[in-house]
Amino acid sequence: MTHRDDAPHALSTHLDAQGHAHMVDVTHKTITHRSATATARVTMQPSTVAALREHKTPKGDVLATARIAGIQAAKRVPELIPLCHSVALTKVTVALEIEDLGVAITAVVQCADRTGVEMEALTAASVTALTLYDMLKGIDRAMRIESVQLEEKLGGRSGHWQRHAAHTHEPEAASESVLTNLSDFAITHEAISLDELRRKVAHDGAGAVCLFVGTVRNQSEGRAVTLLEYEVYETMAAREMHRVAGEIAREIPGVRLAATHRVGALRVGDDAIVCAASAPHRGEAFVAGKRLIDAIKAQVPVWKREHGPDGPYWVHWEDARCTPGEAHEHG
Repeated sequence: MTHRDDAPHALSTHLDAQGHAHMVDVTHKTITHRSATATARVTMQPSTVAALREHKTPKGDVLATARIAGIQAAKRVPELIPLCHSVALTKVTVALEIEDLGVAITAVVQCADRTGVEMEALTAASVTALTLYDMLKGIDRAMRIESVQLEEKLGGRSGHWQRHAAHTHEPEAASESVLTNLSDFAITHEAISLDELRRKVAHDGAGAVCLFVGTVRNQSEGRAVTLLEYEVYETMAAREMHRVAGEIAREIPGVRLAATHRVGALRVGDDAIVCAASAPHRGEAFVAGKRLIDAIKAQVPVWKREHGPDGPYWVHWEDARCTPGEAHEHG
């Protein structure tokens, strides 16, 4: 028997003998309890996060509207995705948590039926994120929807599946790059917690964790330094750190990365940047962490101004020396 390249795949249940898409027959399956959890994240400018927290958004209660939209979306999946069944949903919950760089969304869907609700959970998370964007686009069109993914499913022939367990226990997981979310790359005005960075990259498959810490020193290129100021567009810088980390993780299998850059006025001895890297072996963790801190220093748009006996000085901007009138005192 010859094989046709366009013949239906042997494992496909969504194609008939002629290769036409059709709805799977689940009549013979037993009705059981099933559930699925999906997440998404909407990143935004710090000013937008502040407006959310202070209830000063132009369209009213953003989170309540987005939550209802997500619940409605879960109930409309068969109208949106062609081959999905109509499922008897028994519960839909959508939780939204305001974070430093945006909003984290978690959608949980349950049913008593013959097929699962992964698509309902993913659709709920996605539409919640889209509604957040619609409600806030008037003040922040640069928002980004990302990391829409299934976290867990229960019930059905395949049983229990968890994203964390899949990364930790599957044999192929050790050879894949594991890059954490955008929220693991942060800009802060507070002291950096080394323990928090270590926790962000630690996991059961990590045989080594390396921390690279950049600290404010008392001199630079022969000039005495008493204070450093870092200025940055926070959302842009966090995304650029995430981008360069992604490039490193794709080149070094099994690496997980995180970084935090402190901005504002820093004294001598303060930690300005901390990069964390984990990997199955210490060699990969060391190389990845060093590459990350070097790349952030070279590529991320962070502006540095040194203060010393001769006044403030913009580093690497020879034509941007501050005049005496531009300098200001720091307590």
